[in-house]
Order: sequence, then C-alpha cells, then structure tokens
Amino acid sequence: MQLALRRPELLRALVVVDIAPVEYPLQGGRTDDEDEEASPFGAYIDAMRAMDLDALTSRDDADQALRAAVPSRMVRSFLLQSLVREGVGTNGGWRWRLNLDLLDRDLGELRGFPAPPAGASFDGPVLWIAGVNSTYVLPEDRPHMDALFPSTRLVKIKDAGHWVHSEQPEVFLETLRRFLGRVEP
Repeated sequence: MQLALRRPELLRALVVVDIAPVEYPLQGGRTDDEDEEASPFGAYIDAMRAMDLDALTSRDDADQALRAAVPSRMVRSFLLQSLVREGVGTNGGWRWRLNLDLLDRDLGELRGFPAPPAGASFDGPVLWIAGVNSTYVLPEDRPHMDALFPSTRLVKIKDAGHWVHSEQPEVFLETLRRFLGRVEP
C-alpha cells in the first residue's frame, strides 16, 4: 500500500489481503467483543522465543510446545514454517528463520500505517480480499480505503478469518486469478 501511494507509477495493480490502511492495537481486537485475532502476534513471538530449541527432537515437539500460546493448528503450522533444522539429519539443531528479537522490538511499527504524502492516492485497480470472520478489515475502514485507493473492489470470503489464504485457499486463488486476468490478460 505504501509503495502504491508513494510510487504509483511502479504498479499496474494492487492486491491487499486482509489488512486495512490503519494502525492496529498491540493487543485485542478492533471491536468490543472478546476476539483476540487482531493482534496476538506479541504472544506468538514470546512463545516462539521461549521454546527450548535444543530440547526439540521433532517438529511435533515444537507444535506441542506452541499449542498453549497458539491454539489454532493452522496458525501454528504457519509459524512452524519458519522453524528449520541446521546440520545433517537428526544431529542438526533447530533455529527460527524469523528474527524474533527484531520482530518483537518493532511490532509497534509493524502494526502501524504511516501517513501517506498529502493528497496521495493510487488510481489503479485494487483487489482487497478479506475474511468475513476477520477483524482486520471493518466497515469503518472503507471510507479511508476508498480515499487512498479509489478503484477498490472489496471481496469478503466466507468461512475465513485473517488467514484467508490458508483457510480458503481455493476461493482465494480463484479470486486472485480472476482479478489478475482482468488486469493483465
């Protein structure tokens, strides 16, 4: 979004997946309910950093170690993609590809949306994909989205939350294919 607003000549189109041009809270959802989806990332980072990587014998051990902090199997699987074994066979140690210290340090920056230059907008086609069950793209975000990206088409995918690409991959990919087919036949 920032590239589109600051250097629109570099893009033909833009796809945004389940995020709005807003600042997100550090903890809790963006609504008054008990939904913690909007920013559990600090807890995820803490749990990943707290794991005793030297004690792991398998990826299943890592999955078990994250279960309390990350109840969703799908989210754990996503996070565990960053866990890699170094060395050969079972003799290698485990490490995170992600720089957890840096992510933890800069989580406040990552949850923000820097103010674009005055009068900035991206007039090219924009596909905004959001999960119906997500708290990341709310009705009150639409005026801001439309002001910055006037050619926005918002598609809300049923039975999906923030991890829409993982929760509904077929619908997500078909939506993306159709959009890209119209942008670049």
